[in-house]
Amino acid sequence: MFPYIEVFGIKWYMTGIGIILAGITFLITVYQLSKKYNQDFVKFFTRLPVLLILTYILWLYSTFVLQNQTLIPTSFGVFSPYGYRFGLLGLLIAIFGSILYFLSSFRRSESKKIWIDIFFFGLINAMVVLWVFLVLGDTFVGKECQSWMCVQALVVESDLIKYTSGVYPIGIFLSIWALLINVLITFWKMTSQKNWLGIWGFILFLGVTMVAAPGVPGGGVMAALGLLQSVLGFNEIMLSLMIALYITQDSFGTACNISGDGALSAIVDRLNRIFFKKGEEQKA
Repeated sequence: MFPYIEVFGIKWYMTGIGIILAGITFLITVYQLSKKYNQDFVKFFTRLPVLLILTYILWLYSTFVLQNQTLIPTSFGVFSPYGYRFGLLGLLIAIFGSILYFLSSFRRSESKKIWIDIFFFGLINAMVVLWVFLVLGDTFVGKECQSWMCVQALVVESDLIKYTSGVYPIGIFLSIWALLINVLITFWKMTSQKNWLGIWGFILFLGVTMVAAPGVPGGGVMAALGLLQSVLGFNEIMLSLMIALYITQDSFGTACNISGDGALSAIVDRLNRIFFKKGEEQKA
């Protein structure tokens, strides 16, 4: 839509601006909630550089593995910020891995649950901001469409200029969904004194992140491993069992999806014949 703004001859890309603003939003949210729950924000802030480096490495490596279907990179250029391809599923795996690393420093389970709440609201607020800027930067858009929900290029430099009728702004839809989840969980927490309600927010948020998972073989279970371990307390053996069960039933799930698509197509075709074709015959 509007990929960059130019200030004093320097191009500031919307994707980069969105990442910076999302990071600031995350830090402000974490600071406010850690202060509210009497948690040590300094401990988190001092470990932030390590967490950022760990997230960056895991992000690029996970994206490389998912896109190339191999575990061993051919060169260290995989970790270069130049020429990278944005991978949502890889980023989510990296974020969950960094969160698990940080939570491992706590011995009390109650502190872990509180920090899960804090991280949830920090991430959900950051995603509300990030997804909007990703759409502005011509990322996270869907197929071409002709509807009031579609967006078009605002400047000729946008990659969306080739779509005359517009495209679906998937990022904006996800941003609105994340905002609704935030409001619902906040309202829920206001009516309860328990600190673990953010766990349910993680479940809802995982449902949103699964948008990117089906395109990758085994992506669904890999995106859920972080939650299974941190929230439900699964150990390594249980996680391995979940992966095995997922692989076993994955083909059945695909068959059910295809059968469901065929059934819905038959229903829509039948309704079309009953209502629309009959009306056309009466007009004729």
